[in-house]
Amino acid sequence: MNCREYSFSFALQYPEVPEIVSALFHTILLHRTLPTLDFKGGAVSYNSYLGIRDVDCKHVDLTYVCVNSSQLIEKVSSAVSVFAETLRRDSYSTNINGEVRGAINLEFVVNRKGGWLGPEASVWERWIVNVCLKTINANEKEAYRCQLSSQLRDELCTILEYFNSPSAYAPSLGSSQAETEHIIDFSMSGISPYRFNITHLTTTSGQNRSGVSVTMRRIFKDVRL
Repeated sequence: MNCREYSFSFALQYPEVPEIVSALFHTILLHRTLPTLDFKGGAVSYNSYLGIRDVDCKHVDLTYVCVNSSQLIEKVSSAVSVFAETLRRDSYSTNINGEVRGAINLEFVVNRKGGWLGPEASVWERWIVNVCLKTINANEKEAYRCQLSSQLRDELCTILEYFNSPSAYAPSLGSSQAETEHIIDFSMSGISPYRFNITHLTTTSGQNRSGVSVTMRRIFKDVRL
């Protein structure tokens, strides 16, 4: 299965990392989440509607929309918080010379039958957010906030344009839950998101973790900020 990749690059202060990444990921997930699915007579239909909520950003002048699901929000929040905290720890590390950087990925997967170790996840779409930590002087804060707000707004528009374009792709659903559960996560109440994972790599994790995947090492190597 071919994997489509899309990437963004941001230079951020530590407190902004969770907010910026969450805005991007939730905008993507809004278009990769379905209401509760109902399978009857070999056909699939929706038996609910997809609730949404507005989220007002604190560090940029922007409001975005996310799926109103506490389970989905918690899954994203926990993964993004770990990434941000790892970047923060990296910034205090004495083993780092130069900039602190990292990449966090939102990967949509199909769980295929594997060997004795269980199902194997095949990635069909990957969204990469490259982050470099930076420090802003007090006299630069207003201009920086305006610039960051504009950049995030442009990137969100890019995401929306993609999902409204003919090139947008998603795997076809099966005619029953058993034929669809390798694509759709049925564990969340009231929603049916496409299966996804969130992974990350930072400066020190790239140096110290021998078990980091080849794909993640390539992504980290290609970070350009």
